[in-house]
Amino acid sequence: MLGPLVNTITSNTFQTIAQNTDAAVKIETALKAVGRPAFTLIDRNTDKETRKYAAVKELLYQILCFGIYIAVIPPIFKNGGFKLAQKIFKKEGMPNFKNAKQMLAYHHLAYMTPKERALPKNKKFRDLVGKDLTNPKDNNASLYEYLMGNEEKGIQPLHKRTMEKQGKMFDLAKGSIEFSSIIGSVVGLTILAPEVSHLILHPIMHVLHLDDKEKQAADSNEQQKNLDKKA
Repeated sequence: MLGPLVNTITSNTFQTIAQNTDAAVKIETALKAVGRPAFTLIDRNTDKETRKYAAVKELLYQILCFGIYIAVIPPIFKNGGFKLAQKIFKKEGMPNFKNAKQMLAYHHLAYMTPKERALPKNKKFRDLVGKDLTNPKDNNASLYEYLMGNEEKGIQPLHKRTMEKQGKMFDLAKGSIEFSSIIGSVVGLTILAPEVSHLILHPIMHVLHLDDKEKQAADSNEQQKNLDKKA
């Protein structure tokens, strides 16, 4: 019974996700967007209208958090960590990556064999060297040569042993990107999201006519409490 579970948690895909702050935050936010409203709706200790109001508000809040994370973290914090690492390790032979996505793709691909890197299903290879391998204008030729080699120019493809020599540099660069993403997620989800939600969630709830229902439910609860006291 434990075989499939062990195979899953020890797979390269799972390990990559577990070490990727970006993927972890997205998965967590998606689970909250589904789980919190669902548990709110099945709470029988609260009246129906209040449950509906709270569930919709929670769903909208998690969607807002996801949107803020997508809009703020990659372009500002993630690429900020990448640019810092690029400046630090430029003299040590860091390839000329355009952004954090390319560097992380390279970090992943460098430990594969050249044959594994070029497999059609390998999306990270396309992210790194270009969408259309037959069109030089759509490719990053220097990174392609650095990774896959060029027989005409006498350039050998990058091998695992070479990457192991450079490993510390790339591990520190990856760490810089992940650390920046963690800082960004804290800023975005614990500071920015609550402030933005105060400004836009209430108008949205008003358009959906859910704020009136919530007020009616609150009044109903207050009336019930008063009746209980009189009784």
